[in-house]
Order: sequence, then structure tokens, then C-alpha cells
Amino acid sequence: MVKSLAVLRETKCDAKGREVENRVVLTPGLVKELKERCPELAVCVETSAGAKIDSPDDEYQAAGALICSHDEALQKGIVIGVKETRADDFPKLGDNIFMSFQHFAESRQRTELALKTRAAYLAWETMEKMTDGHPFFPCLAPMSEAAAKIVARHADEFALLSKKIITSGLPETGLHGVKVTVLGGGSVGRTAAEEFSERGCEVTLLDKNPDWARALAKYFKDREIRFPKVGVQTVTPENLRAAVRGSFFLVSAMYTAGRKPEKLVTLDLLKTMVPGGCVYPVDIDQGGGVEGVLETSILEPFELPVIPGTEVFFFAPPNLPSMGARTSSEALGTVVLPYVVEVVKKGLAQAAEDDPVIASGINIQGGKIIHPGLKSVFPLL
Repeated sequence: MVKSLAVLRETKCDAKGREVENRVVLTPGLVKELKERCPELAVCVETSAGAKIDSPDDEYQAAGALICSHDEALQKGIVIGVKETRADDFPKLGDNIFMSFQHFAESRQRTELALKTRAAYLAWETMEKMTDGHPFFPCLAPMSEAAAKIVARHADEFALLSKKIITSGLPETGLHGVKVTVLGGGSVGRTAAEEFSERGCEVTLLDKNPDWARALAKYFKDREIRFPKVGVQTVTPENLRAAVRGSFFLVSAMYTAGRKPEKLVTLDLLKTMVPGGCVYPVDIDQGGGVEGVLETSILEPFELPVIPGTEVFFFAPPNLPSMGARTSSEALGTVVLPYVVEVVKKGLAQAAEDDPVIASGINIQGGKIIHPGLKSVFPLL
């Protein structure tokens, strides 16, 4: 059994050095539940970890946690958080377990730093299980759903405030909703298709897996009354060109565990979108599936850059769920808590042996790359 665990205070800066991360992996209520399920576990929470969602330190203390400094947190048996391990934190880790979203495939530097440590890195985003023959990522799913809902809300406001466009159109006068392309049929893509459809938009959802595309087509056919105007197709060059042409919005949500997404959306394709439209590369934290985009900030939601060589804008924060941090924190913590309890009670080796979902989350351990997807990105490390 692991004897101690620490909840980190998240920090992430945008390109201008401003703090943009508001989430915490466990709320006070979930810390209380953790203590009830693991009464012998010493739980520490870094100072001000929940301040940005109005959960002060005294609420964590009332839930049974001790308050600690950042460096003290890094010495606990399990360190849990939301965002990636900070570069200056890697040397401070020992033989402990770090559980968070890591996105190592996007950064060779961070991967090399992790390989110089003895710690084990379990990444929420690669924890995977098969559902109806299709990979499902249980810890990533709530953040994917949150991101998709925020994108659809942002798109509505961007169109109205910046372009004076009502995205649903005015059907009674023959004006249709705007055209939307969604690339990737996972949790982000399906939720985005639902959200844009409910707003009256004309949605094309594309996925690379023909079997999954057929399953999604049936899903939306069975729910046509609630989610009208959703067409589902397999990704082919022809289908992709037809879908993107004339679209006002494009959502890229391509994800394969541990790997960077393929740049399926080129500048030439983007030039066929409606001028003044907007691209949402939700997969930007893994490198992004759209050519020409860079990370943007949640602090500048409507001061959007244009993709060079095109006439379309883009909004690409790597931490979209942080815009709804209170809801996102509660959702993420609820999903990850059972896996945390497993690792606490059994240790990582036994938990991974008993539960393939936990095993699939181990990216790096003991100075070696464990996850096959990450190995394919950095074969020489």
C-alpha cells in the first residue's frame, strides 16, 4: 500500500507568461471520499490548490488533508495533478508515482527529462479500454466533453459578436444554419457534433475508422429528433475536401493514445472554408491536426489570430476545460478517483497487473518508455 499522496496546485502559463490553469484534480469532497476509502493514507494538498474554484485550504483540512508546500508535495508516494509535470520539477522526484495528463508525445524535452528520473509517470490521457470494439479513454472523456461544450458555446458567441451571424440561421425564412466539420469521432467529436446540431448547424462528422463511423451514423440516426442534420462519413481525401469546403467552423479532435495526430487539415483545405470562419484544434495539446495553428490562450477568447495564408481564425488553448474549471475539476476527480484508490491500495505494479486500464496509463517508468504509442514517437530514446 502507498502511504502518502499529494494533490498539486496547478500552474500553466500562456505565451505571455500569464497563469491560465484553474483546475484541481480533487475537490475537498473527493479528498474526503479518498480518506474514507483509504483511511491509513496520508493525504496532503498543496497550498491554494483549490483557490481558483473557491475551495480554500480550510475545506481540504476539514476533509482530512494536510496542507503542504509544492516541494513537499513532490516527495509523496503518489503525486496527482491535472497538467503536465513542470520541467523544473522532474529533478525533485524520487521513486514515486506521478499521475496527471502528460502529453509526452508533444514534447521531446519533457520526455527526456522524465527518462532521467526514477519516477513512474501514469498519464490520464492514455488510460484506455475497449468499448464496443472501439478504444475509449475514461479519464480523458470528461475533459473531452467539457472541451467540446466550451467550443460550441464559444463558436456561437464568436459568430454573433464578431461576425454578426446567428449560427442556427432562421429556418422559417429559409436561412440554414452554418456548416460545421468535425474531424474525429471520439468523445470530443461526438459531443461537438451533438452540440452544434442542437444549435441548428449543418454538421459533418468524420472518423478514420470505417466501423466506428458506421456506429456513429447509427447513433445519430437513432437520435435524429434530438440531433438533426448530422452526417457521418469515413475520412477519405474526397470526403474531407467536401466537408471542409464551405464550412464556417472546423473542429479537429484526432487522438491516438501516446501519439501526435496526423496533420490531415492542410492550408489548401483551410482556404476552402468560409472567410472569417474559425478553426478549433482541440487536439493541440498533442500537437494538433491542423496545419498552421499554434497554442492560444483562454484569456483572449475573442482576440483570435488568423492562420497564415488563409482567411480563417483559430482558437487553440491546450486547456479548454479550464474555462469551466469548477465543473471540470469535479468531473475529472470523480472519474480518476477509483484508479487512484487502486494504486494506493495495491501499489502500481499490482494495480497495473490487475487492471489493464491502469497498465495502459504507464508512459515512463524507471527511466524507460513503457507505452508503445510513445515509443513510436521517440524510437531512439
